[in-house]
Amino acid sequence: MKTTLILTCTLFVSFLVQSQEAVTVSGGKGTGTGGTSSYTLGQVFYIEAIGANGSISQGVQQSFELFTLSNPELTTVNLKAVTYPNPTTDYVMLNITDNGLTNLSYNLIDVQGKVLSNGQISDSDTQISMKKYSTGMYVLKVNQNNIELKTFKIIKK
Repeated sequence: MKTTLILTCTLFVSFLVQSQEAVTVSGGKGTGTGGTSSYTLGQVFYIEAIGANGSISQGVQQSFELFTLSNPELTTVNLKAVTYPNPTTDYVMLNITDNGLTNLSYNLIDVQGKVLSNGQISDSDTQISMKKYSTGMYVLKVNQNNIELKTFKIIKK
């Protein structure tokens, strides 16, 4: 009887007590006029809130996914570009297979929107150094005449 009571109390308390601990790849804190938010990379989410302007995933174990973003308004340009290796440690290769495009450039941007590096794309393979940047997520934008063609999410290990 005593063992059953202790087991029942333990189960009851375990449902009431909530704690989170996670080993993360990277993280930080964002502050703005609307408030403050902290974030981590390398976890899987458990709650997702979706609104008209986007979505946010909350909780421990936020997963990261590698995907390509693109500009849906550009229907006349067929840009075939690939970034590798992703996740990366030292550099990212931007491979553009559409040789008909001219006047291409790139911008490497951090999660706070700061442009870290930019340059012209003159060859089909462009190497972009990531050595001096810390671990985290970055955005690589490919532009033609300052018009955004394609955006890549880059993970730095």
